[in-house]
Amino acid sequence: MTMNKPEYVIIHHSLTKDSETVSWAAIRKFHVEEYGWYEIGYHYGIEMVGTRPMTFYGRREMSIGAHCKEMSMNKRSIGICVVGNYDLSQPDNEILIELVRVVWAVKVAYAIPTDRVLGHREVGKMAGYDWTKGEYKTCPGRKFSMTSFRKMLRGEP
Repeated sequence: MTMNKPEYVIIHHSLTKDSETVSWAAIRKFHVEEYGWYEIGYHYGIEMVGTRPMTFYGRREMSIGAHCKEMSMNKRSIGICVVGNYDLSQPDNEILIELVRVVWAVKVAYAIPTDRVLGHREVGKMAGYDWTKGEYKTCPGRKFSMTSFRKMLRGEP
């Protein structure tokens, strides 16, 4: 059996085609019922539940993901989906703090350097696509700064 060998962390958002934000449970249901997958495509999900960010489990970390096929990233990464549409607004600080907590744990567990924590769109760029021209997804959103997020991971202001 082929297993995931995490070298990267890939950050996503849950933007749907109709620009609606959906819940982790709805994403899981869609992946299982519509795609016929055994589980949601991501390894983790983060969602605001009431006034508190919550982390949800998806696929086991050693299971190959179904979140980023470019550059064989499904076999080389941990996929984390933040529930929200970050094309329209920036993520709340509480969400970012929870995302840092989850990503930090993954980085430590697999010795993944901060420069290998990527937004989905950055993988697309590495594969030769230009999200700014509509050739690829904006994921994790136009208003989600991966540069700022990596600074947070490094503890930089």
